[in-house]
Amino acid sequence: SWAATVSERLARPTPHLLALKVLLGPTSSTCSTQQRRRGAIFSLLIDQEESPAPVMPARLPAAFSHATGDIELSGALPYGDFSFVEDNRVVLVNPVTGTLQSIEMYGPRRRFEVEPQLRVAAGANALFVTECFGSVSLLWCEEERWFEEKLLQPEVFRGCDAIRLADYAGGTLYAMDYNGFTYIRLRAPSILKQYSSIPGYTYLRDTNNHLLVSEGEVMFVGMVLAPQEPGCPKSVGGFEVYTLDVKVTRWVKVERLADDRALFVSEQSSLAVRASETPGCRANCIYFVSELDKHSYSNSIWGVYSMEEQKVLFQRPVGGSPGKYKAGRWFFPGVGASPARSGNCAKHGKKRKFQML
Repeated sequence: SWAATVSERLARPTPHLLALKVLLGPTSSTCSTQQRRRGAIFSLLIDQEESPAPVMPARLPAAFSHATGDIELSGALPYGDFSFVEDNRVVLVNPVTGTLQSIEMYGPRRRFEVEPQLRVAAGANALFVTECFGSVSLLWCEEERWFEEKLLQPEVFRGCDAIRLADYAGGTLYAMDYNGFTYIRLRAPSILKQYSSIPGYTYLRDTNNHLLVSEGEVMFVGMVLAPQEPGCPKSVGGFEVYTLDVKVTRWVKVERLADDRALFVSEQSSLAVRASETPGCRANCIYFVSELDKHSYSNSIWGVYSMEEQKVLFQRPVGGSPGKYKAGRWFFPGVGASPARSGNCAKHGKKRKFQML
């Protein structure tokens, strides 16, 4: 069974890809079936052959998949859970086992009030909630209980959509705003002064830019688009990678990934592995998945970029043909009970100190 296969792989966790199926426009006769949210789980993309078939359908609980609200996939948490945002709550779903948990993130909004934004703090069972006027809360789960803490941040770091990228490692939270600024006790320079960002954009897009911590190093991975021919779809031309020198608060460009590493980057869900410990994985490579055009699901692609050869080895639509899947996220499958899951996992008032970069 797939559960047995996952249990075996957990000894050597292998990144997998979760992607949601694109829903066709509903009609009066097909509305009930087409509105159900479905997805699939794919194994590691290895070579230039056709995109592999799904290893299993994602198990999205019926009560969740038939929900009428506007549910948005945010990112993956440890232990294999994914967070979906619906109105003022987050729904945690394990796509392998189908288990589900719903958590209220904030109170009801006033009419015409800007909707709070949620970002997953990769590497931890933690979520950022940014409300209007720049009020930021951190919610994290510890011993099957959710806790909340209001964060203080510099004045320039405020805004209803300030936090774009976030990660967690070793008791420290790392956060980057949409202007590319990262914070410790002193403000680090904007990555946009070095990163060759997509032409026409003067801010970070969390779909094409990624923040992660790998073996103690804070890393920024930014996509660079290939020159676009008239009438041709967008495509990935490469990536730029930087590490943050915390002592002198500056970004240092990386030409090669150290220590047999490979990176897997996707929106709000990025991770690093040692290639020698990951079957089928190539060292010094970036495995990517992205929707290059949010208004066109035909460009939901995944592929591999070689840092050594400085070129994209291959890229293709998720699922093999354009327009089938969207919202791809890398994750480690899990079948055990998550620390974030409990029969009565409500928010509590306990405070905990976090360092914020």
